[in-house]
Amino acid sequence: MTETDMANVFLSYSPETEDFVEGIARKLFGDARLTFWFRPWHSQPGKPVQEQMEDALYNAQAIAVFVGGAEGVEGWQNEQMRVAIQTRVEDDPAYRVIPVLLPGAHKPARRGLPALLRRYEMVEFREMDDPQAFQRLLAGVLGLPPIDVEGYVQERKQQQKQQRPPEASFVQGHALLVGIANYLSVRSLPESVLNDARATGTLLADPAACGYPAGQVQILLDEQAIAAQLRHALKDLANHTGAGDTAIFYFSGHGFHKKVEGGHQQFLLPYDADLADPASLISGEEMTDLLRQIRASRLLVLFDSCHSGGVGDPKSAGMQLKAGLDEQYYERLATGKGRVILASSRPEEPSWVLEGMDNSVFTHYLLEALRGYGPSLGDGYIRVFDLFRHVSEKVPSRAKQHPIFKATAMEEDFVVALARPVG
Repeated sequence: MTETDMANVFLSYSPETEDFVEGIARKLFGDARLTFWFRPWHSQPGKPVQEQMEDALYNAQAIAVFVGGAEGVEGWQNEQMRVAIQTRVEDDPAYRVIPVLLPGAHKPARRGLPALLRRYEMVEFREMDDPQAFQRLLAGVLGLPPIDVEGYVQERKQQQKQQRPPEASFVQGHALLVGIANYLSVRSLPESVLNDARATGTLLADPAACGYPAGQVQILLDEQAIAAQLRHALKDLANHTGAGDTAIFYFSGHGFHKKVEGGHQQFLLPYDADLADPASLISGEEMTDLLRQIRASRLLVLFDSCHSGGVGDPKSAGMQLKAGLDEQYYERLATGKGRVILASSRPEEPSWVLEGMDNSVFTHYLLEALRGYGPSLGDGYIRVFDLFRHVSEKVPSRAKQHPIFKATAMEEDFVVALARPVG
């Protein structure tokens, strides 16, 4: 593996500090275009997690070890990973190790760090948003003096910009959008679900915005999204896309999982779903197969499911199956090159629709990002990570809800639309 193939940094942390580290991860890629391995985004099903972590550690140019939080030093990693880090350093003395001290009452002093970490220059975050500490972290990851970091980052961003095509449309864009609110046999969802699918499809097909050809955007609402038609539409999307295309599948409706021997079964519910009839449901295995048939080299799948109906009124209450889809479901769908999954919320969280809003909180900020109001490289394109960064930073400020990102590698940050100029 060449140096250009390697991730810039492996992120090592305890579960208790995961939210803080995710914020750092968004900035590492969004602000500095650095690549990394972060378990919630990049772990894959069917392979032992410890093995994946050790592989990622060996295929990175540096490791950032985050310590602090309620567990202090003790919880920073399991013993296997401590041994793996020690072995990695012994194999390559030039391998960079950056201890990162997190803010809070349990922040350890240098003398309280494990002996392995005390050997290295620390980066100390005095608060969650600490620009100086972040700059020092970048310097450690890149192996550069802090004064040289900004120039390197700007050059890296410039290299990743693309020349906008002369045509005004995003001719390679294809999209299928599904919104189901008024189910036949299960509890209905807010009418905003229909607004979500309709508004997203309309924006994608707007020549003054995302620029998808109108004939390549299909919207299915309520009775249009019966199981047979949903399957047909996904196969039609597969038949009309090729290696040079970008495809989006958006689903707003019910998603459920139930325990079975050996794990969970996952389902999306079409309009005519009958919980007693498996043939009327779209299982996780079937959805995986349907998406694999899509030949587009770039596929973005968006889920806005497990809705709440309004302030304090989760609509999933009282259902026969447990609302929501677990992270393993998203990981399976994200397996493969050019596949990215964005989901509106974590498995234990509802996807909120707040009083007075036309759209769910997630789709509201997704639409903002598609209009070009989020961060970008400024080259006239909107990329996958532009969408995720905007929704992941905005959504938690309005609701107890945290969007999920799944991809096999940070290199999957492909273009999904043209950017509308913000004046």
